[in-house]
Amino acid sequence: MSWIDDIHEEVHELDAQGLRRRLRIVDLLGGMRASVENKDCVLFCTNNYLGLADHPHVLERSQKALFRYGAGAQASRLVSGHLPIHQQLEEKTAIFKGSEACLAFPTGYMANLAVVSALVDEKDVILCDRFNHASLIDACRMTKAKFMVYDHLSLDDLKKQLEKTGKYRRRLVVTDGLFSMDGDLVPLLKLMELAHEYDALVMVDDAHGTGVLGPTGQGIIHHFPLKHFPAVVVGTYSKAMGSMGGFVCGSQLFIEYLLNKARTFIYTTGLPPAVCGASLGALEVMEQETSRVDKLWDNSKKIRVGLKALGYDIPRGAGPILPVMVGENEEALRMSKRLLEEGILIVAIRPPTVPKSTARLRLSVSAAHTDEDITKLLDAFKKL
Repeated sequence: MSWIDDIHEEVHELDAQGLRRRLRIVDLLGGMRASVENKDCVLFCTNNYLGLADHPHVLERSQKALFRYGAGAQASRLVSGHLPIHQQLEEKTAIFKGSEACLAFPTGYMANLAVVSALVDEKDVILCDRFNHASLIDACRMTKAKFMVYDHLSLDDLKKQLEKTGKYRRRLVVTDGLFSMDGDLVPLLKLMELAHEYDALVMVDDAHGTGVLGPTGQGIIHHFPLKHFPAVVVGTYSKAMGSMGGFVCGSQLFIEYLLNKARTFIYTTGLPPAVCGASLGALEVMEQETSRVDKLWDNSKKIRVGLKALGYDIPRGAGPILPVMVGENEEALRMSKRLLEEGILIVAIRPPTVPKSTARLRLSVSAAHTDEDITKLLDAFKKL
């Protein structure tokens, strides 16, 4: 049997299990609306939590950067691709997140790979939450460090793991802040106290918390009254800020270290100027329009209460990520198709993104959703 026959068989098996993925064009129409398969619908599956992706100020900043600097950075930032707008974006992000310094990457995936690979080697151990994002898990697996997994959000299990790791030079605890598929939140205050007790470093991926958590959306560090702070906080510009790229926040010394050690920074072209402009514009809007965070949480509460009243299984949580638990892959696909017929786009999330038999509809809320959008959503779920 040839390699192409092997691939054909694997694709056929994915089909049989309801796990095959396909691209479909989502033609954005402005706000939270789109046309999908010739059907106008409301988007309830984007990470555009604050509705900034098409905000006029964000678009204006992006356009100005495009015409000032051109389409691309033209080189690695350590060669000739470090533009003034990169510097401005990193300084603005550091101030917003409350850190000494920041380093921007083309994607959040690259930022996670950079931090983990730079921090640990064969003399070290990584302790990783079982439900961390794939980019964190991949980053951990790609190092030569000992890789240990603790049960999701279980500080008891983490403590047991830490007690076994005294022989290692560094102990790095890696966790999401706001988990992207379950919508639950790491108990960061208690986790930091535990890590401090065992002299362990903590890295938090605040991708879904930036723009969402804290009084003004500054993220998970501002959500808890922390006595001890993570060594590193990673985030993205591609979710609540509606743009593209990732960033790492930490001490000035660590950012200088990362600039010299992170392969995903050294060996890639810098972020396009227009993308940097959009991200700067988003940060400025977030500073000026803090009510967007309140609106996001109000919308999330309305939908969570409404779905529970209809009898849907929504795991405990409070933020804008609401997984409607289904179980079987084919049933989740069927429900997603029926919702689209009602003018609601929510994608079925299946393994390996989530554990086996936990297929779900991952519903995400935005501050840009109107009361009419929410009514339309709940009416569609009622029909299911």
